[in-house]
Order: sequence, then structure tokens, then C-alpha cells
Amino acid sequence: MRIKPAVSRLLLVSICLLSPHLFAENLEEIFSLARKNDAEWAAKKQKYLADREKMEQAYGSLLPTADLNGSWGKQYYESETPVFDGGFSGGGVNEAAFCASLNNVSTTDEFLDLCTTSTNTKEDYEATIYDLTIAQPLIRMDRWHRYKRAKSLDNAAKADLAFSQQELMIRSAEAYFGVLRAQEELRLAKSEEKTLRTQLTEIKNRYKLGLMRDTDVFELQAQHDIAKAAVIVAESQVSVVKENMAMLTGVFIDIVNPLPKDIPIEPPQPFALAEWEDFAKQTNYQLIAAQYAKEASEKELSEKKSGHAPTADLFLKYEHRDVGGGFTPSSDTTTFGVRVSVPLYSGGITSSQVREADYKVQEARHNVDLALRNALRETRQYHTQVNANVASVQARLRAVKSNNSSLKAIKEGWQDGIRTMSDALAAQRKVFQARKEYAVSRYDYILNTLKLKKAAGVLSPDDLKTLNSWLDSPTNTVSSVLEDDEAYLDEVDDIKFEQEIKTFDDEKEADSGKSHKSLYDAFKAWRDSDDE
Repeated sequence: MRIKPAVSRLLLVSICLLSPHLFAENLEEIFSLARKNDAEWAAKKQKYLADREKMEQAYGSLLPTADLNGSWGKQYYESETPVFDGGFSGGGVNEAAFCASLNNVSTTDEFLDLCTTSTNTKEDYEATIYDLTIAQPLIRMDRWHRYKRAKSLDNAAKADLAFSQQELMIRSAEAYFGVLRAQEELRLAKSEEKTLRTQLTEIKNRYKLGLMRDTDVFELQAQHDIAKAAVIVAESQVSVVKENMAMLTGVFIDIVNPLPKDIPIEPPQPFALAEWEDFAKQTNYQLIAAQYAKEASEKELSEKKSGHAPTADLFLKYEHRDVGGGFTPSSDTTTFGVRVSVPLYSGGITSSQVREADYKVQEARHNVDLALRNALRETRQYHTQVNANVASVQARLRAVKSNNSSLKAIKEGWQDGIRTMSDALAAQRKVFQARKEYAVSRYDYILNTLKLKKAAGVLSPDDLKTLNSWLDSPTNTVSSVLEDDEAYLDEVDDIKFEQEIKTFDDEKEADSGKSHKSLYDAFKAWRDSDDE
């Protein structure tokens, strides 16, 4: 029994209202949640902001600097004063002459050593010194090249962030359509298992009447067991892809809007591969980032070479000194001029840095070449795949219809007794497999189209907006991509081996429960008995 669409919609709405964890999202909402909650994207944004600060730092090195220095402390003063002491007192004695004669000295120094003593003086006082220095770089080629390098790195960071956003769009689409794909595969697996279960029950009943051989039962049982295992695998896959989406969005999303049957399946526009290659050469963000990185490495080489060049700064310095003790009076000094520095020898460090930077330039040039090759390779690859997907979707749709027609023909052959149960089961499997491949081919077409645009550098949120407009509300769409989906399922479900053997019920007494090797043998025996 199938639930009518109106009842189904009412039921779904009721479930959504009763369960706060069950809600539907479209592709744009998934992308919006990913921009807010995806850890990888958040890390990319913070890295971009950190890289931008390097340009501010490099620019600041070109601006004037001001330094204020101050010191306060205790200073200790100690002095020694010579005092004459000949040991005489009063009386007009020429003590100096006396000491000279007494000691037979001929020089004043010798006299002072013999006839004098010293007095030590100790003092402590406070000293306050501060200065203000303002400097403006005049000739600093290394800083200028560093600033230009930082600008190139900033442009490279912008290109990297743009590429990361494109990757986020691809990951959002992969997560979204991964859920739809897994749900479609689960639905088909359940439908196949249900069909085989019904058929197996009927065959077992007929086997008990001696109308089927045991090999037919075993074959159908094996197919049903495989189908049950496929359902288990499909259910686990649905859980996996939903967890992947939750990791991307930060919330668990149980329902997503499905893809309707009538989406446009068209070749890439423009169609010519050369035009897409031109896009890739100009707008591929990985290539642009590599080009700016090469430019930055060239500026770094110029910066390191500037290490051999003189530097000059314009400076203005004001200094105040206040030293206690009365020895040095307070003073204020203002000095201005040009400070020039000429590097003479750095132990070979500068020359080594120049060689290192030159190697990095060569590395960056190879990275540009590699990025260009990758951009062109991916563009050609996805351009080819999109065109193949267009043809594949059309071919898969024809295959679905062809396999369904084949199933009908085999069913009629079964009724006529010229086809076996194995033939019917094989045709049935082909129907389900064709339907699965058709659904997958549509998702592949969408994702490869987005990847083609990313490779060419033209993928934008507008593309997701356009794709999102294709999506249906989950309460206003059929369960499958085919217009007559339900009819196809009915056709499959009809193969229950009932029509062909129900007429045997009237003949089971005459048949005496005799076992037949196959259903065809039983049908033939009934037909022959009817002719008699």
C-alpha cells in the first residue's frame, strides 16, 4: 500500500514539528552553515588575517620612530684629598724644607709620599637621565623591498582565501549530494530487498507443493540475502555521509531537499575547451597565488641584496641630565643630524642570505609552472568528464527504460514457459542497477561541472544559488528521478511468480504433489494435462 502524496506531506510536516533534530536544508543553507562553522574554513580565514598583518609591519618600518629612554639611580662619590703632616706644630718651622732635608728627597712627589697624608670623602646622590629620540629612515632599501614583498604576499593570501572558498563550495556540494546519493541507493536497496522477499515467500510456498525445485529456492534465497546485506551497507553509508555533513556544518541535518527529475543536463558553456583553458590561465586562484608568491620571492632577493648597501637615518635627540652632589650641573642637550651606517663585514651571513633567496626565486618559478600545468590538466579533465557525464546521463536513462522493457519481455517469456527464474532475477537486478547508475550519473554531472568552474577559477556562490534553485521541497517531489518511477517499481514488484503458477492450485490433486525440475516443467505438465 502506498501513501497518497497529500497524506505523505502531512506526515512529514508532523514529524518535523515534533522532532527538533529533524529539519530540511537546501544547498545554500548548507554552504552558509559551512562558512560559519567549518573549522578548516575558519582556520584559513585566520591565516589570511595573520598574513595581512605582515604588510602592516613592513609598512611601519618605513615610518618615523620615536623612543623615550629614562633612568634613575643612586650614584656613590668617593675622593681622596692630600693633607701635609710633618709632625711639627707651631713655631714657624718650615716643615716642608725640614722633611726634604730629613729624608734627602729631591722631588716634590717623593716629598708628598713621605710628608703627607690623605683625607677620604664619600657621598651618595641621585641621578636622573632621560632622552627622546625621533628617527626617520632615509636610505633603507631592505625595508622598502620588504614592504613590496609583503604586498605581494598579501595578494597571494587573498588568492589563497578565494581558492579556499571555492573548495568550501565544492565540499558543501559533495556533502549535500553525497547524502542524496546515499539515500537514493538505500531506497533502491530496500525496494529490491522487498521485491526479493515477496518472491522468496511465494517460491517457498510453491516448493512445499512440489512445484519448484530446491535449486530455484536456494538461488532466490541467496539473492535475497545479498539484498539484505546491501540494505545494511546502504543504511550505514547514509549515517556516514550525514556525519560528514555535520562535521562540515557544525549541526546534524537529517533531511535535505532532493534533486528533481527535470534538471538541465547540458554541455559546458562555452563549449570549446580552448576558452576554458584561457579562463584557467587568467583566473585560476592557485595559479594566481603562485604568481604572487614568485613576485614576493623576487622582492625578498632584492631585500637580501640590500644588506650590502649603506643605510642612513635622519634623527633628532633631546637629552636631560640631572646629577646630584653639585659636581655636574643639570643639562639639556638637543642633537639632530644624519646617521650613516656602512656594512663592512658580517661573517658571510649576508652573502649566504642572498644565495638562499635566489634559490627560493627558482623554486617559486617552478611552482608557477606546476600550478599552470595543474590548472590546465584539471580544466581539461573536468571538461572531458562533464561532456562524458552529459552523454552518460542520457545513456543511463535509456538503459533504465531498456532494462525495464527487457524485464517485461522476460516476464512474458516466463508466462509462456520459455524463460527461467534465473533469467527473471538477472533482469530484475539489471533494472535496479540501471536506476542506481542513472541517479549517480546525475550527481556526477553536477559535481564535475562545479569542479570544472573551480579549475578555471570562475566558480562563485552564484553557481550554488543557481543549483539551489533546482532543488525541490522534500514535501513536493516524487521519490525518484524518473517520471514513471512508481510504475517501474510496480513492474518489478509484479514478478512474484504468482500468475504463472496460481493455476496449478486446481491441479495439485491430479499432480499428486509430483516434484518438477523447474517451473517451466510444471507449466508444461499442466498444459499437457489440459490438452488431454
